[in-house]
Amino acid sequence: IKLLDCTLRDGGYVNNWQWGFGSARRIIQTLTRAGVDIVEVGFLRNVDGYDPDVTVCNTIEELNRLLPDEGQRGHTMYSGMAMRSNYDISKLSPYDGHGIEIIRITAHDYDIRDGMDFAREVKARGYKLSINPINIMGYADKDLLWIFDQVNAIHPWQFSIVDTFGSMRRRDLERIVSMADHNLAPDIRLALHLHENMALSFCLAQEFLDKH
Repeated sequence: IKLLDCTLRDGGYVNNWQWGFGSARRIIQTLTRAGVDIVEVGFLRNVDGYDPDVTVCNTIEELNRLLPDEGQRGHTMYSGMAMRSNYDISKLSPYDGHGIEIIRITAHDYDIRDGMDFAREVKARGYKLSINPINIMGYADKDLLWIFDQVNAIHPWQFSIVDTFGSMRRRDLERIVSMADHNLAPDIRLALHLHENMALSFCLAQEFLDKH
């Protein structure tokens, strides 16, 4: 079981990612010292120029500036997120063995096919790839099966069940996790990303952890 903290990325919707360079670095350093398994540093996105106080960047090199020094990273891994519809994949440098090693990609239902091609490009650059379709609750079972087939063909490091609007109930979690267990390759990690809306997230997280 691994814990991923995405305060600096998902939390940026509250403050427009204006954390301040020093504050963002201190948050990452503190999470690292606390032994968090994965810290998500920010978004890769098409933006005008580089602002060190904002955790949305054009390049992986810019996001890497936020990381602790090499000797202070312990066992923590670092990730960034990119959405197919607002990031030019040609800006992503190949993974060089240092810094952010996980790229979590996401796409909407209307561009999920292009999102799978986007995912292939990320994996080809040597990163640990996580595929995170937006609003998994919006897919019919037959569409989820198509997604699982695509994911198996790409064979990412991880696939994530994302409850974008906090509309998931226990029976929904049971159904989707069961489908994943029966259709995803067993060596692909299965992740859960919840949004608190109905005071169910903690319950659902515990339910997920109880799965085999």
